[in-house]
Amino acid sequence: MKAKRLLIILFTLLPYCTWAQISAVEKLGKEANKEKNVKYISISRTMIGMASAFADKEERATLKMLHNIDIITCENQEYAPRLTAQALDIAQQVGAKLIGCEEDDKARSEVYAIQSGDTVSELLILISGHDGGVALFAMSGNIPTNRLADIAKLKPTKLE
Repeated sequence: MKAKRLLIILFTLLPYCTWAQISAVEKLGKEANKEKNVKYISISRTMIGMASAFADKEERATLKMLHNIDIITCENQEYAPRLTAQALDIAQQVGAKLIGCEEDDKARSEVYAIQSGDTVSELLILISGHDGGVALFAMSGNIPTNRLADIAKLKPTKLE
């Protein structure tokens, strides 16, 4: 009987455990938003659902995998190094592993994920522009690893 009660409590708290990881980014976003030339946006599951109504069929399926998106953009070159350090600290604290890096003539992108088997529950994308700007995208959901490329194809204008 105690084991059953413990399992019920565990499953009741599980959604909060999942969201606890993204809350660090939310807190960072709210703090960073007070800085000059920094913008923070949090997109809830409801808003993602509304965005999917205007998306094409392929994007709609991708958006349905997501539960929450937090976006921090920083054009403040003095604050950018601190934001980058805090984002990397959050990734380390939540146990996100670096799963990929890409660099082009404009920016370097680092992708961190919390993964269980073939599913990613948290995705942190840190983009460091060569002009000194920084952006952090934090996405939570149930994202199959074979669909990560679909996340990269999303158009930010449909999310904002």
